[in-house]
Amino acid sequence: MDTQEIATHLVRNSYRMFKGRTCHPEPDAIRQIVLLVRASLLPNYFEVQAQSSLTATIEQLRKVLTEQIHRATYQECMGKGGTAETHDAARNTADKFIEQLPLLQDLFYEDVIETLNGDPAATGSDEIILTYPGVLALGIYRMAHLLYGLNVPLLPRMMTEYGHRLTGIDLHPGATIGRGIMIDHGTGIVVGETAVVGNHVKFYQGVTLGALYFPKDEAGELIRQVKRHPTVEDYVVLYANSTVLGGDTVIGHHSVIGSNAWVTESVSPYSKVVYETESIVRPRGIQHS
Repeated sequence: MDTQEIATHLVRNSYRMFKGRTCHPEPDAIRQIVLLVRASLLPNYFEVQAQSSLTATIEQLRKVLTEQIHRATYQECMGKGGTAETHDAARNTADKFIEQLPLLQDLFYEDVIETLNGDPAATGSDEIILTYPGVLALGIYRMAHLLYGLNVPLLPRMMTEYGHRLTGIDLHPGATIGRGIMIDHGTGIVVGETAVVGNHVKFYQGVTLGALYFPKDEAGELIRQVKRHPTVEDYVVLYANSTVLGGDTVIGHHSVIGSNAWVTESVSPYSKVVYETESIVRPRGIQHS
């Protein structure tokens, strides 16, 4: 086959196998949305363009977000497809997101303060805002979760996967995560779609809030609209590499889940779960010169 024949074959098979349309949210636009929201929430720290006013930043965010919402919802590019009604619907959804920027700013502030009060290595809010991956991952999650709540498909997941690539922290946009959250170090954290996390919860690296099993219907198909992930109540500490599984599992408030613990049953408030193993110390012997 020559090059044209190969190209024709690839295009035909792509439509046949994946059945998708050509106009989807653009990966580069995901990064742009995150940067524009960040500059809107923290104009004294970040700017998208030099000398750009905050009003101009928000208007640029509205424009980019409207286009990407339309692409995600209708799989049509606004400049080439859709209708007046779909264009208006995308703009209205973008406006609803913009109206929540003050709330996103409050949530971001509370996450920073929780981290500052919980991490003795933090020298101040500047260091946390500019360097901490946990705060960045939470910020992107909170943007995506807002869009998820506005019933925007695909786009929220693309945003949190962008955050996942940046930080190694995987927070599904469908998860419900409360206020004043601290993520320390963060690498390897996974919070599943139906997890519910209360306020003032602390996560350390490698924590998983996952599913214990995946229910199927009579035809053997996965049942997707069911709570599969645990609930973590207020003021819980989840130490490094702890795993909590199951939609019926509840970690009671003010509990501590120790490092490497494996939890598949509910824990009462004020509990401490410890993984016990034996450490053996042997003498190394005397080294002779």
